[in-house]
Amino acid sequence: MLDDGLAKASRPDQPADASEDVTSEHLGLGSEATLEALPATEPFRSLLQWLGRVEQAAGAFLLVVILVLVLTQVAQRYLPGGGWAWTGEVARFAMVWATFIMAGYLMANDRHIAIKVVDYFLPVRALGAVKLLGHALIAVTCIVLVYATYDFMTHDRGQVTAAAEIPLAVIYAVVAFGFASTALRAVITIFVLDLREIRAGEKGVA
Repeated sequence: MLDDGLAKASRPDQPADASEDVTSEHLGLGSEATLEALPATEPFRSLLQWLGRVEQAAGAFLLVVILVLVLTQVAQRYLPGGGWAWTGEVARFAMVWATFIMAGYLMANDRHIAIKVVDYFLPVRALGAVKLLGHALIAVTCIVLVYATYDFMTHDRGQVTAAAEIPLAVIYAVVAFGFASTALRAVITIFVLDLREIRAGEKGVA
């Protein structure tokens, strides 16, 4: 159940029970209320909450790594010895890793960049169907990309990056994790939120 002090959902026509027992609500950027898609049953709910915290921590750590390495690159311009070539390479990979590691968490919290148009004039049931279709396409696409990334990993011949000599299998593994996490969150969102909106529309909730 949601805490009594939490705000209502951002959509004014959201069904009253759409977040009951299955989602956790919190204030996001700009004090906009968001719903995190979480299953109602344990231990899956706690596991996904734990996974979200790990993803946030990893994303924050990688941002710090990028900052430190970029500042190091700037300092190297004024130091003798030519500096370390691997700093720029690791900073670029850290940006890629942060993107994929946070992709699933952002999906669960509806925080990916999007242009919302139909949200403001479609009825609840139709909007739920549109969201369900979109999340289904995201899930299928991510599953295909997980398979493609896994294929890259299985055909890896021990290649490493040019400067830092990071195994390419490690880079592919982070990408595969991001796609898998996004696919999982998309499927959960379908069952936790989208189907509820469709059922609410069938009952005449506007």
